[in-house]
Amino acid sequence: MFFSTSMPFTGLSFLLLLQHLGASSYAASIASPACQDKGRTNQTIRWVDCHDRVPEPIEPVLNITGSTFVGDLPPNLFCGEMDVPMDYSKPFNAKHNNITIGFAMTRPSKRASGLVIYHAGGPGENAAAQIWASALNLSASFEGLEDFDVLAVNMRGIQFSNPLNLSSGVFFDGIPAFPSNEEEFKQYQAAMTKFYDAAIRDSTPSGIMEHVSSAEMVEDWESVRRALGYEKVNYAGVSYGTFVGLSYATSHPEVVDRFVLDAAIPHGMSFQDMVKFQVAAANRVLQRADAFCLNDTSCPFYGQGNGSVIKAWEAVLAQAEKSPIPAPSCLSNSTEIPCISPVTPTDLRRNLDLLLRSESGFSLFNLALNQSLNGDASGIAYAPATDIRETVVSPLLCSDTKIDESIKTWDGFNNLTLNAKREGLDPFNIIYSQIWQLGLQCSVWPFDTAERTTLPTDLPIMWMTSDFDLNLPTELTTFSWQQAPNSTLVIRHGDEHTSILMPAPADAAGNVAREFIRTGVMPGVRDDAEVTIIAPGGERPPVPGAYEVPTGAIAGDF
Repeated sequence: MFFSTSMPFTGLSFLLLLQHLGASSYAASIASPACQDKGRTNQTIRWVDCHDRVPEPIEPVLNITGSTFVGDLPPNLFCGEMDVPMDYSKPFNAKHNNITIGFAMTRPSKRASGLVIYHAGGPGENAAAQIWASALNLSASFEGLEDFDVLAVNMRGIQFSNPLNLSSGVFFDGIPAFPSNEEEFKQYQAAMTKFYDAAIRDSTPSGIMEHVSSAEMVEDWESVRRALGYEKVNYAGVSYGTFVGLSYATSHPEVVDRFVLDAAIPHGMSFQDMVKFQVAAANRVLQRADAFCLNDTSCPFYGQGNGSVIKAWEAVLAQAEKSPIPAPSCLSNSTEIPCISPVTPTDLRRNLDLLLRSESGFSLFNLALNQSLNGDASGIAYAPATDIRETVVSPLLCSDTKIDESIKTWDGFNNLTLNAKREGLDPFNIIYSQIWQLGLQCSVWPFDTAERTTLPTDLPIMWMTSDFDLNLPTELTTFSWQQAPNSTLVIRHGDEHTSILMPAPADAAGNVAREFIRTGVMPGVRDDAEVTIIAPGGERPPVPGAYEVPTGAIAGDF
C-alpha cells in the first residue's frame, strides 16, 4: 500500500515466548476532566480484556482464527475503548452523536515517565497491532521506551474504532488499476463512485463516512489524552501518521512535547509535485535494484556489471509494448494470488512500483525481470487481490485529500504523469505512481475536504526520511522540514519506507528517534554511512546516487 508500513514481526517462532509471559487484565476506569470544547463531555475510558481484542494482524502470530485468545498475555499490555462524538462540531450525544474508538497500550508497572502516542500510518494500518508486537517481544520499535505509556488509537473506520462496512471486490472487475485511456479513466471513476455510495449506505452510524479524517483523529487523541490525565504528549508517527501528527502539533501546540515524524506526507505540497517526486523515486529505486544485484549472487544478472537490471527492464518494457507478455502461472489453479495474463506495459509499470516498495522486492523484481525476458511475466503480472481501491485506504485518505478541479478529468490526470518526464526525472519511462492512482480515487470523493495548505510551525520537531523511500519520497519530508525552522532532519541512508520500525542493523536512525523521545535532547549534527543529521537552519544536501549508498541489511534490504 501507498502510505503503509511493514510491521517487523519476526515469525511464528515467537509463539514460544508466549508460554513465558504473564497474564493481565485491568478493568478500572480513569475519569477525565470535564471539558465541553470540541463537542466533548467527561467520557471515561473503559478498560477491556485484551484477550477479546486481538488485532487482526496478530491473529496468525497467536495461531487463532477469531478475535479471542485463550492463554497468557504480558502484564504490560492494556486495551481500552472510549465513546467520543462522531462529529466534534456538535455536542456529544450517546444516541445521535457517538462512536466508540479502541486502543492498545503498553504501560510500565511503576509511574510512567510520560505518554507516547504512536500512529502506524496507512492510512488504515492497525496501530494496536504494533503495540501488541512490542508487548509480545516481536518488535523492538519501542525499545528504550519501556518506562513510558505507549498508546496506539486505531483510526476511525478500522478494527476497534467503528469499522466501516465496505463491499469490496464487487465494483472493479476488469477495470485496470492504472487506466491508460479516457474510457478506462471514466470506468474507474464510476466504479469508485459506486464503492463510496455503498460504503455510505452500509456503514453505521449514519454519516460516519463524512467523519473519518485526520481532524477527527486528532480530537480522538485529545479525548484519550485528557482521560489519561496527561498535560503533555510525545508522539511517534510514521508515513500517514506524519500528516495527522503535524495537524495535532499545530492545532494543540500547548500539549506538544517530543514529536518524531517519520517519512512525511506534506501539508501544502501540490499534488503535481507529489506525483512527480514519486516517479523520480521509482527511477532511483530501479537503480537501487541494479546496485543490489551487483552484490547479490542469486541475482540472474550478477556479474554482468553496472546497469544490467536497467537494461533488462528496458528490454522487457519494449517487448510488452510490442506485444503483451504471457504469464502462464496466472492461468494455473495452483496460483496463490490469481493474476491476469498477458502482461501489458501498464501492468509492468504498476508492478515495478509494488515489488520495489516491499522488503524483499529487489530479489523478487530481478527474478521476475529475468523470467519475463524468457517469455514468462507471471512474477510481474497484475493481481487484483493486491489492489487497494476497495479498501478503507480510500475513504481515510480522500477525506484529507483535496483534488484540484483541473485534474479531475482524463486530460488533467494524464498530464500529471508527464511532469517528471518533462523535467528529466523519468529516464526509465516508468510514468505512473501510486500517488497518481490514489489521487484518482479521491477525484470522486463525495464530501468537501480542506484546502491543501502548509502548516508552518516553530515547534522543535524531529523529521526523518530515508534516501530511497518509494512510498513517500525523501523530497516530501524535506519540504515539510523546511516549513519548521526549529526542527531537525534525520536522513537514513538506505532503502525502504520509514525508519523508526527498522530492525538491526538498519536501526541507527530509529535509535536516534527513540533516544530523543526518551531524553528530550535533540541530537547534534552527524554525517556518516548510516545517518546524516541536519540541525535547524541547515541545508539538505542532494539525494546521494543510488550506487553511493551501501545495499544489504544495513540499508534496510531484508
